[in-house]
Amino acid sequence: MAMRAWFWFGTLSLSLGFVVPGLGAQSPDREPLDVARVLAARYPESPSMSYIPGLAWSGSYRLATLTGEARWLDKPRREMRPFLTGERPAIAERYSLTSLAGHMAFADAAAADSDEAAALLARRAADFILPESPDEVVRFATGWTDDMFMATSVWARVAASTGDERYARAVGRLLTTYADRLQRADGLFIHAETGAHAWGRGNGFAALGLAEALTLLPESWADRPRVLDAYRRLMVALLPHQTEDGSWRQVIDQPTAYQELTVTALAVTAMARGVRLGWLDAARFMPAIERGWQAVVARTADDGTLRDVCTSTGAQATLEYYMTRPVVNGADDRGGAIVLLAAIEMEMLRREGAVPR
Repeated sequence: MAMRAWFWFGTLSLSLGFVVPGLGAQSPDREPLDVARVLAARYPESPSMSYIPGLAWSGSYRLATLTGEARWLDKPRREMRPFLTGERPAIAERYSLTSLAGHMAFADAAAADSDEAAALLARRAADFILPESPDEVVRFATGWTDDMFMATSVWARVAASTGDERYARAVGRLLTTYADRLQRADGLFIHAETGAHAWGRGNGFAALGLAEALTLLPESWADRPRVLDAYRRLMVALLPHQTEDGSWRQVIDQPTAYQELTVTALAVTAMARGVRLGWLDAARFMPAIERGWQAVVARTADDGTLRDVCTSTGAQATLEYYMTRPVVNGADDRGGAIVLLAAIEMEMLRREGAVPR
Protein backbone atom coordinates (compact mmCIF):
# COMPACT_ATOMS: atom_id res chain seq x y z
CA MET A 1 0.00 0.00 0.00
CA ALA A 2 1.62 3.22 -1.12
CA MET A 3 1.87 6.18 1.19
CA ARG A 4 -1.11 8.48 0.92
CA ALA A 5 -0.62 12.20 1.38
CA TRP A 6 -2.28 13.62 4.44
CA PHE A 7 -1.19 17.22 4.08
CA TRP A 8 -4.69 17.87 2.77
CA PHE A 9 -4.91 21.02 1.03
CA GLY A 10 -12.32 29.95 2.78
CA THR A 11 -14.42 32.50 3.34
CA LEU A 12 -17.18 34.00 5.35
CA SER A 13 -16.55 36.95 7.56
CA LEU A 14 -18.52 38.51 10.36
CA SER A 15 -19.55 42.11 10.17
CA LEU A 16 -18.61 42.77 13.80
CA GLY A 17 -15.63 41.79 15.90
CA PHE A 18 -15.73 41.00 19.59
CA VAL A 19 -13.84 41.96 22.67
CA VAL A 20 -13.99 39.73 25.73
CA PRO A 21 -12.37 40.99 28.92
CA GLY A 22 -8.86 39.60 29.07
CA LEU A 23 -8.85 38.58 25.41
CA GLY A 24 -7.55 40.27 22.32
CA ALA A 25 -9.85 41.81 19.74
CA GLN A 26 -11.09 39.95 16.69
CA SER A 27 -10.82 41.62 13.31
CA PRO A 28 -13.53 41.04 10.73
CA ASP A 29 -12.93 39.57 7.27
CA ARG A 30 -10.19 37.15 8.28
CA GLU A 31 -9.33 34.37 5.88
CA PRO A 32 -8.74 30.82 7.17
CA LEU A 33 -5.01 31.17 6.51
CA ASP A 34 -4.92 34.35 8.60
CA VAL A 35 -6.40 32.44 11.52
CA ALA A 36 -4.10 29.47 10.92
CA ARG A 37 -0.96 31.62 10.92
CA VAL A 38 -1.86 33.25 14.23
CA LEU A 39 -2.55 29.92 15.90
CA ALA A 40 0.50 28.13 14.48
CA ALA A 41 2.73 30.93 15.74
CA ARG A 42 1.32 30.67 19.26
CA TYR A 43 0.50 27.02 19.94
CA PRO A 44 1.46 24.87 21.67
CA GLU A 45 2.58 27.14 24.46
CA SER A 46 3.48 24.10 26.60
CA PRO A 47 5.11 21.44 24.39
CA SER A 48 4.73 17.89 25.70
CA MET A 49 3.98 14.43 24.38
CA SER A 50 0.21 14.60 24.03
CA TYR A 51 -2.40 14.78 21.31
CA ILE A 52 -2.74 18.53 21.89
CA PRO A 53 0.79 19.58 20.88
CA GLY A 54 0.71 16.79 18.29
CA LEU A 55 -2.29 18.35 16.57
CA ALA A 56 -0.64 21.77 16.62
CA TRP A 57 2.66 20.44 15.26
CA SER A 58 0.87 18.53 12.51
CA GLY A 59 -1.15 21.64 11.73
CA SER A 60 2.04 23.68 11.36
CA TYR A 61 3.45 21.13 8.92
CA ARG A 62 0.27 21.31 6.87
CA LEU A 63 0.32 25.11 7.00
CA ALA A 64 3.87 25.12 5.62
CA THR A 65 2.73 22.85 2.78
CA LEU A 66 -0.31 25.00 2.02
CA THR A 67 1.53 28.32 2.01
CA GLY A 68 4.99 27.32 0.84
CA GLU A 69 6.29 29.20 3.89
CA ALA A 70 9.03 27.10 5.47
CA ARG A 71 9.05 29.24 8.61
CA TRP A 72 6.08 27.29 9.95
CA LEU A 73 8.34 24.25 10.27
CA ASP A 74 10.72 25.95 12.70
CA LYS A 75 8.55 25.76 15.82
CA PRO A 76 7.43 22.10 15.51
CA ARG A 77 10.90 20.92 14.56
CA ARG A 78 12.42 22.72 17.53
CA GLU A 79 9.82 21.44 19.97
CA MET A 80 9.84 17.87 18.66
CA ARG A 81 13.64 17.61 18.57
CA PRO A 82 14.12 16.56 22.24
CA PHE A 83 11.88 13.54 21.62
CA LEU A 84 13.68 12.65 18.39
CA THR A 85 17.10 12.79 20.04
CA GLY A 86 16.02 10.89 23.13
CA GLU A 87 16.61 13.83 25.43
CA ARG A 88 12.97 13.46 26.45
CA PRO A 89 11.22 10.05 26.31
CA ALA A 90 8.44 9.94 23.74
CA ILE A 91 6.82 6.89 25.37
CA ALA A 92 6.80 7.27 29.12
CA GLU A 93 4.71 6.25 32.10
CA ARG A 94 1.95 6.90 32.91
CA TYR A 95 0.88 5.46 29.60
CA SER A 96 -2.31 6.79 28.03
CA LEU A 97 -3.76 7.08 24.55
CA THR A 98 -4.03 10.83 25.10
CA SER A 99 -0.25 11.03 25.42
CA LEU A 100 0.64 8.44 22.80
CA ALA A 101 -1.56 10.16 20.20
CA GLY A 102 1.04 12.91 20.05
CA HIS A 103 3.08 10.55 17.87
CA MET A 104 0.83 11.51 14.95
CA ALA A 105 3.13 14.50 14.52
CA PHE A 106 6.17 12.25 14.11
CA ALA A 107 4.40 10.44 11.27
CA ASP A 108 3.69 13.76 9.58
CA ALA A 109 7.25 14.96 10.15
CA ALA A 110 8.59 11.71 8.70
CA ALA A 111 6.49 12.17 5.57
CA ALA A 112 7.46 15.81 5.11
CA ASP A 113 11.12 15.63 6.10
CA SER A 114 12.01 12.04 5.13
CA ASP A 115 13.04 11.71 8.77
CA GLU A 116 13.64 8.07 9.65
CA ALA A 117 13.97 8.83 13.37
CA ALA A 118 10.50 10.38 13.33
CA ALA A 119 9.12 7.43 11.35
CA LEU A 120 10.60 5.03 13.89
CA LEU A 121 8.96 6.85 16.81
CA ALA A 122 5.58 6.79 15.05
CA ARG A 123 5.89 3.04 14.37
CA ARG A 124 6.95 2.35 17.95
CA ALA A 125 3.85 4.11 19.26
CA ALA A 126 1.61 2.34 16.76
CA ASP A 127 3.00 -1.02 17.89
CA PHE A 128 2.80 -0.07 21.56
CA ILE A 129 -0.96 0.45 21.45
CA LEU A 130 -1.82 -2.66 19.40
CA PRO A 131 -4.06 -4.99 21.41
CA GLU A 132 -2.28 -7.74 23.32
CA SER A 133 -5.22 -10.12 23.76
CA PRO A 134 -8.19 -11.19 21.61
CA ASP A 135 -10.70 -9.35 23.79
CA GLU A 136 -8.73 -6.09 23.73
CA VAL A 137 -9.46 -3.47 21.05
CA VAL A 138 -6.63 -1.08 21.90
CA ARG A 139 -4.18 -0.88 24.77
CA PHE A 140 -4.83 1.76 27.44
CA ALA A 141 -8.46 2.09 26.32
CA THR A 142 -10.76 4.39 28.25
CA GLY A 143 -13.90 3.29 26.44
CA TRP A 144 -14.56 6.94 25.58
CA THR A 145 -15.08 8.32 22.08
CA ASP A 146 -11.73 10.05 22.61
CA ASP A 147 -10.07 6.69 21.87
CA MET A 148 -11.52 6.72 18.35
CA PHE A 149 -9.34 9.68 17.47
CA MET A 150 -6.35 9.07 19.74
CA ALA A 151 -5.52 5.61 18.41
CA THR A 152 -6.64 6.19 14.82
CA SER A 153 -4.47 9.30 14.50
CA VAL A 154 -1.38 7.11 14.92
CA TRP A 155 -2.44 3.80 13.41
CA ALA A 156 -3.89 5.25 10.21
CA ARG A 157 -0.79 7.34 9.50
CA VAL A 158 1.55 4.42 10.07
CA ALA A 159 -0.67 2.18 7.96
CA ALA A 160 -0.52 4.73 5.16
CA SER A 161 3.26 5.08 5.32
CA THR A 162 4.18 1.41 5.73
CA GLY A 163 1.42 -0.53 4.01
CA ASP A 164 1.25 -2.82 7.06
CA GLU A 165 -2.28 -4.19 7.15
CA ARG A 166 -2.14 -4.82 10.91
CA TYR A 167 -2.70 -1.14 11.58
CA ALA A 168 -5.58 -0.82 9.11
CA ARG A 169 -7.26 -3.84 10.67
CA ALA A 170 -6.76 -2.35 14.12
CA VAL A 171 -8.37 0.93 13.02
CA GLY A 172 -11.33 -0.92 11.56
CA ARG A 173 -11.90 -3.00 14.66
CA LEU A 174 -11.58 0.02 16.94
CA LEU A 175 -13.96 2.28 15.04
CA THR A 176 -16.61 -0.33 14.33
CA THR A 177 -16.54 -1.64 17.90
CA TYR A 178 -16.89 1.83 19.38
CA ALA A 179 -19.62 2.77 16.90
CA ASP A 180 -21.55 -0.36 17.84
CA ARG A 181 -21.26 0.50 21.53
CA LEU A 182 -21.58 4.27 21.55
CA GLN A 183 -23.46 5.51 18.45
CA ARG A 184 -27.12 6.10 19.18
CA ALA A 185 -29.99 5.36 16.83
CA ASP A 186 -30.14 9.06 15.93
CA GLY A 187 -26.47 9.05 14.85
CA LEU A 188 -24.97 10.99 17.75
CA PHE A 189 -22.38 9.36 20.01
CA ILE A 190 -22.58 9.12 23.76
CA HIS A 191 -19.24 9.85 25.40
CA ALA A 192 -18.96 6.41 27.01
CA GLU A 193 -21.12 3.64 28.37
CA THR A 194 -20.33 5.16 31.77
CA GLY A 195 -21.12 8.66 30.48
CA ALA A 196 -24.19 8.21 28.32
CA HIS A 197 -24.52 11.82 27.15
CA ALA A 198 -23.82 13.43 23.78
CA TRP A 199 -20.83 15.46 24.93
CA GLY A 200 -19.82 17.95 22.27
CA ARG A 201 -16.07 17.38 21.96
CA GLY A 202 -16.67 13.66 22.41
CA ASN A 203 -18.71 13.69 19.22
CA GLY A 204 -15.96 15.79 17.65
CA PHE A 205 -13.37 13.15 18.56
CA ALA A 206 -15.56 10.46 17.00
CA ALA A 207 -16.02 12.55 13.86
CA LEU A 208 -12.31 13.24 13.49
CA GLY A 209 -11.31 9.62 14.12
CA LEU A 210 -13.74 8.42 11.47
CA ALA A 211 -12.63 11.12 9.02
CA GLU A 212 -8.91 10.42 9.56
CA ALA A 213 -9.42 6.74 8.79
CA LEU A 214 -11.43 7.48 5.65
CA THR A 215 -8.79 9.96 4.49
CA LEU A 216 -5.69 7.88 5.09
CA LEU A 217 -6.73 4.30 4.39
CA PRO A 218 -7.29 3.02 0.84
CA GLU A 219 -10.57 2.56 -0.98
CA SER A 220 -10.00 -1.20 -0.70
CA TRP A 221 -9.91 -1.07 3.11
CA ALA A 222 -12.28 -3.77 4.30
CA ASP A 223 -13.95 -1.66 6.98
CA ARG A 224 -14.48 1.43 4.84
CA PRO A 225 -18.22 0.85 4.20
CA ARG A 226 -19.07 0.50 7.90
CA VAL A 227 -16.87 3.40 8.92
CA LEU A 228 -18.26 5.62 6.18
CA ASP A 229 -21.79 4.79 7.28
CA ALA A 230 -21.02 5.70 10.91
CA TYR A 231 -19.37 8.94 9.76
CA ARG A 232 -22.30 9.97 7.55
CA ARG A 233 -24.85 9.15 10.23
CA LEU A 234 -22.99 11.36 12.69
CA MET A 235 -22.65 14.24 10.22
CA VAL A 236 -26.37 14.15 9.45
CA ALA A 237 -27.22 13.93 13.15
CA LEU A 238 -25.23 17.09 13.91
CA LEU A 239 -27.14 19.30 11.45
CA PRO A 240 -30.37 19.92 13.40
CA HIS A 241 -28.44 20.75 16.57
CA GLN A 242 -26.45 23.65 15.10
CA THR A 243 -27.35 26.87 16.92
CA GLU A 244 -28.35 30.19 15.41
CA ASP A 245 -24.80 31.56 15.45
CA GLY A 246 -23.42 28.41 13.78
CA SER A 247 -21.92 26.75 16.85
CA TRP A 248 -22.70 23.45 18.53
CA ARG A 249 -23.28 22.98 22.23
CA GLN A 250 -21.31 21.44 25.08
CA VAL A 251 -23.95 18.70 25.19
CA ILE A 252 -25.16 18.60 21.63
CA ASP A 253 -28.80 17.75 22.20
CA GLN A 254 -29.34 19.91 25.30
CA PRO A 255 -30.70 23.34 24.28
CA THR A 256 -29.61 24.95 27.57
CA ALA A 257 -25.99 23.77 27.29
CA TYR A 258 -23.42 26.45 26.51
CA GLN A 259 -22.10 26.96 23.01
CA GLU A 260 -18.63 25.43 22.81
CA LEU A 261 -15.71 26.12 20.49
CA THR A 262 -13.92 22.77 20.13
CA VAL A 263 -16.98 20.76 19.10
CA THR A 264 -17.78 23.49 16.58
CA ALA A 265 -14.27 23.43 15.13
CA LEU A 266 -14.21 19.63 14.97
CA ALA A 267 -17.62 19.50 13.29
CA VAL A 268 -16.47 22.06 10.73
CA THR A 269 -13.29 20.04 10.15
CA ALA A 270 -15.08 16.74 9.61
CA MET A 271 -17.81 18.23 7.42
CA ALA A 272 -15.43 20.31 5.31
CA ARG A 273 -13.25 17.30 4.63
CA GLY A 274 -16.28 15.19 3.80
CA VAL A 275 -17.56 17.70 1.26
CA ARG A 276 -14.11 18.17 -0.25
CA LEU A 277 -13.47 14.44 -0.61
CA GLY A 278 -16.95 13.56 -1.81
CA TRP A 279 -18.31 11.73 1.22
CA LEU A 280 -21.01 14.36 1.86
CA ASP A 281 -23.37 16.30 -0.37
CA ALA A 282 -22.14 19.87 -0.74
CA ALA A 283 -25.59 21.39 -1.17
CA ARG A 284 -26.73 19.90 2.10
CA PHE A 285 -23.63 20.56 4.21
CA MET A 286 -22.01 23.76 2.91
CA PRO A 287 -24.43 26.09 4.74
CA ALA A 288 -23.64 24.37 8.04
CA ILE A 289 -19.90 24.48 7.33
CA GLU A 290 -19.98 28.20 6.51
CA ARG A 291 -22.04 29.05 9.58
CA GLY A 292 -19.84 26.86 11.75
CA TRP A 293 -16.74 28.61 10.48
CA GLN A 294 -18.30 31.98 11.31
CA ALA A 295 -18.85 30.74 14.86
CA VAL A 296 -15.23 29.59 15.11
CA VAL A 297 -13.89 32.93 13.85
CA ALA A 298 -16.13 34.80 16.28
CA ARG A 299 -14.46 32.97 19.17
CA THR A 300 -10.86 33.36 17.96
CA ALA A 301 -9.13 36.66 18.65
CA ASP A 302 -6.38 38.26 16.58
CA ASP A 303 -3.78 37.28 19.18
CA GLY A 304 -4.86 33.62 19.20
CA THR A 305 -6.76 33.76 22.47
CA LEU A 306 -10.06 31.92 22.46
CA ARG A 307 -13.39 31.79 24.20
CA ASP A 308 -15.91 29.07 25.05
CA VAL A 309 -13.41 26.19 25.26
CA CYS A 310 -14.50 23.30 27.48
CA THR A 311 -11.71 22.19 29.78
CA SER A 312 -10.39 18.62 29.99
CA THR A 313 -13.31 16.25 30.48
CA GLY A 314 -13.45 12.58 31.42
CA ALA A 315 -16.56 10.43 31.30
CA GLN A 316 -19.04 10.74 34.17
CA ALA A 317 -22.54 9.43 34.73
CA THR A 318 -24.52 12.61 35.27
CA LEU A 319 -25.71 15.14 32.72
CA GLU A 320 -24.98 17.90 35.24
CA TYR A 321 -21.28 17.04 35.13
CA TYR A 322 -21.09 17.79 31.40
CA MET A 323 -23.37 20.81 31.58
CA THR A 324 -21.22 22.48 34.24
CA ARG A 325 -17.72 21.77 32.95
CA PRO A 326 -15.52 24.88 33.29
CA VAL A 327 -14.95 27.09 30.26
CA VAL A 328 -11.56 28.49 29.26
CA ASN A 329 -11.50 32.04 27.90
CA GLY A 330 -7.98 33.04 26.92
CA ALA A 331 -4.90 31.20 25.69
CA ASP A 332 -5.54 27.46 25.43
CA ASP A 333 -3.35 24.84 23.76
CA ARG A 334 -6.23 22.43 23.21
CA GLY A 335 -8.54 24.96 21.61
CA GLY A 336 -5.72 26.51 19.59
CA ALA A 337 -4.69 23.18 18.07
CA ILE A 338 -8.26 22.20 17.20
CA VAL A 339 -9.13 25.57 15.64
CA LEU A 340 -5.87 25.44 13.64
CA LEU A 341 -7.10 22.15 12.20
CA ALA A 342 -10.45 23.70 11.24
CA ALA A 343 -8.77 26.71 9.62
CA ILE A 344 -6.61 24.46 7.46
CA GLU A 345 -9.57 22.34 6.40
CA MET A 346 -11.52 25.46 5.47
CA GLU A 347 -8.62 26.73 3.38
CA MET A 348 -8.33 23.40 1.59
CA LEU A 349 -12.05 23.35 0.88
CA ARG A 350 -11.83 26.87 -0.54
CA ARG A 351 -8.97 25.86 -2.81
CA GLU A 352 -10.15 22.47 -3.97
CA GLY A 353 -13.92 22.78 -3.80
CA ALA A 354 -16.32 19.89 -3.42
CA VAL A 355 -16.10 16.52 -5.12
CA PRO A 356 -19.52 15.77 -6.66
CA ARG A 357 -21.25 12.76 -5.15
